[in-house]
Amino acid sequence: MKKPMPALAALMLCTTVASAQYHKYDSWDQNYTAAGLLGAVQYDDLKFDAPASGGAEQIDVSLLPQLGGAWTTSPQPDQRFQYGLECSFLLGFRFDKLNYAYLGGGGAYISISTSMWMFDLAGGGYASFFLDQDRRFRVYAGSGPLMLYANYRSEQTYDDGTPTEDLNESVFGIGWYARTGIEFRVHEKGMLGLGTRASWARADFSEINGSSEVDGLAVFASYTAGF
Repeated sequence: MKKPMPALAALMLCTTVASAQYHKYDSWDQNYTAAGLLGAVQYDDLKFDAPASGGAEQIDVSLLPQLGGAWTTSPQPDQRFQYGLECSFLLGFRFDKLNYAYLGGGGAYISISTSMWMFDLAGGGYASFFLDQDRRFRVYAGSGPLMLYANYRSEQTYDDGTPTEDLNESVFGIGWYARTGIEFRVHEKGMLGLGTRASWARADFSEINGSSEVDGLAVFASYTAGF
C-alpha cells in the first residue's frame, strides 16, 4: 500500500495558498500600519523676488517633489470601518538656476543658484473603510495640525566682477492638513494606492521678500504595510 504523503502534502500546499489568497487585509498581529509616500506638492504662489532685479524677476519654487511616510493605528482589527490616530512627515526639495540682466550693472548678467527644502510633521485623527467584504479595497481620510520647517538658500554670481553674494533663511510655521486616498491590496499585508493632501500654514519669508502663506495641494502614490 502506497503512503499518502505526497497527496497530503499537495493538499496542505493548496490549502495554504488559498488561505493566503483570501486572507483579510486587516488581520494583522499588531494594530498599526506604516506607509511610504512619493509625489509632489503645488503651493499657491510660493515665489521670491530675485536679488538686484528690482522685482522684475522672480524665483518660483511653488512645485516641489516630495517623499515621506505615515504611521496609523487600527484598534478595530475585525471591522471594515476603522479609526484611530496617525502621524506623518513629508520632505520637499527643489534646485533651480536663473540668469538675467543685472539692473544697474551696465548690461552685466547675474546667475542665481537656489535651493528650497520644506519639511513638515503632522498628526491627527484617521479613519478608513474597506469597500468589499474581502477587504481588498479601502478609502481613508485623516486631518490634524502640522508643523513646518523650510530653508531657502541662494547664491548670486555676477559677471562684472561684483563679489558673489549668499542669501539664506530658515523659517518655522504651524498650520493644518487634510488628506484622503484609496488603496488596493497587492499581497497579504500590503496595499498600493493614490492619495491627495491639502495643507495650510503660515511661515514668515519676509526677509527674502517672500509670501507668509504656505498653502498647497499634494498628490502622491502610497504603499501601506501592516505589522
